[in-house]
Amino acid sequence: MREPLQEEALRGAGFVETRPPAGFGELWRSYRCEDGGCTGWFHVFSPGSAPWSISIHDFTMRGDFVMDLTPPRYLTVTWFKSIAGMELSPRRRLRPDSVWGQSIGAGPWEGVAHGGVPVQCVAIEVTPEFSARFLDDEYPDRFRGVERAFISLESFDEFPEMRTLLSRLWPRPGDRERSSLYYEGKVLQAMGLIVERSRHPRVVAGRRRVAPGDRERMRDVLRYIDDHCCADLRIDDLARMACMSPTKFKETFRRLNGRTLTRYVQGRRMSRAELLLRRPELTIGRVARTVGYTSASRFAALFKREVGVLPSEYRERLDV
Repeated sequence: MREPLQEEALRGAGFVETRPPAGFGELWRSYRCEDGGCTGWFHVFSPGSAPWSISIHDFTMRGDFVMDLTPPRYLTVTWFKSIAGMELSPRRRLRPDSVWGQSIGAGPWEGVAHGGVPVQCVAIEVTPEFSARFLDDEYPDRFRGVERAFISLESFDEFPEMRTLLSRLWPRPGDRERSSLYYEGKVLQAMGLIVERSRHPRVVAGRRRVAPGDRERMRDVLRYIDDHCCADLRIDDLARMACMSPTKFKETFRRLNGRTLTRYVQGRRMSRAELLLRRPELTIGRVARTVGYTSASRFAALFKREVGVLPSEYRERLDV
């Protein structure tokens, strides 16, 4: 297995290779950091000399971390479960529960990830040579703009199919071990989704496009929701912020995010709960109340649906 494409960044942050945790099979390569400035994991799946890899980030930094790297050249599509930060050139905000495409390595990459917020994401990385071979095999003489297709994936986009594919690549304790062929199939599936979305955006989305003005207002509302996800959010109030009727707001929100407002808020709350469960001084009941639930049993059921395990089981695996 070759070195991760992020090797330079891993060394700079103090990660060292170690045994994979529960849920990750022998085919995964895991790194851990506990130097005080950063705590958590980085996992990578890259069999042999394969021209693709799958990486999982799951760590929290104490303070802001500025990245100024010159990595090898590759294309990547990422689903951010949790993140706070900014890509500096071009200037784009990194936000949670978003799908993000990039072309890395054409020059130095600069960005900042904010401390105190978990960096949790799943990414597929492919070399330009792999993408060229994929196009020759699947779209001979019909499509050449794969790099442009990756870059066109914004952090606020209608791509629930990719979000679902990437989120399911994160192994959970108790999952049966997957083969290299399984993961390679998912990489090829992701490539196909990106190309088809670029060639036929309206067909893939399956939904009427959102007007630019509505999209911009919804960006502002979504930022508000992300910042206040544990509060009592009311549709009427959010609709007024977006200058929409409640019915139009609900339809537009689902069109842009691929899920209802309720499911989105629940997902954000559970991401916040994962961070709080790492603090041993907080009881599970206190965590439930902090993220907006008066019923600990209701919180536990929603947490298991989103994360795959009960809060108590999650905490046990953290040794908290």
